[in-house]
Amino acid sequence: MIPFPLTGAPISQMSQEAIEAAKLLDCFLAERTKTARHFIKALGHPLPQSAIEVVEIGEKDLVNNFNWLLEKINSGHSVGVVSEAGMPCIADPGTELVKFAHKHGIKVVPHAGPNSMMMALMSSGFSGQQYQFHGYLPAKKELLRESLIKLGQTALNSPISHIFMETPYRNKQMFQIAFSVLPQSLDLCIATGLGSSDEIIKTMNVKLWKTENLDAYIDKPSIFILSKA
Repeated sequence: MIPFPLTGAPISQMSQEAIEAAKLLDCFLAERTKTARHFIKALGHPLPQSAIEVVEIGEKDLVNNFNWLLEKINSGHSVGVVSEAGMPCIADPGTELVKFAHKHGIKVVPHAGPNSMMMALMSSGFSGQQYQFHGYLPAKKELLRESLIKLGQTALNSPISHIFMETPYRNKQMFQIAFSVLPQSLDLCIATGLGSSDEIIKTMNVKLWKTENLDAYIDKPSIFILSKA
């Protein structure tokens, strides 16, 4: 399990252990082949790209992935699992592959690396003792509105930090709906572009967020955390 740098962050964001582990591999299962090959090259992998096999994770039909994984393992290869950014399987594909590996006695080795949710949480000023990750909220406006109303009420009545995320191009919709339905007394942390030169991490009251210029947050990967003030 090889964590890759977050979007916009340099290779140096990876742990040296993960970099060295990736350099020893010639087989990868990846969320997207093109991105994986770009990062493998940036790692300074000693093998030419033609000698490295990268197979895309098929979310709908994993049977081919399972068969390929078994074939590689049985022939003596180790296989790396990578996502677009951050840790594989954490709000990213790969979980079923890991489950399959455990069922077939294949050793699973996690390597340290960046995780946007934890980086945002430790920078938020909110509780790291009790937190809940809600992943991606619904994309459709009405369902998103309902989810944020429920989440806002839950946050008002608990000491838990509530973490969620959104696809960058839907950030504007998230802001519009969130600021219209969330209780104004809640505190909200928005962590945008973590690890990049455009990184912004800011925590303040929802009421104050409504007056903020949000241009710098639009269309950029962001983590949102809600907490009782």
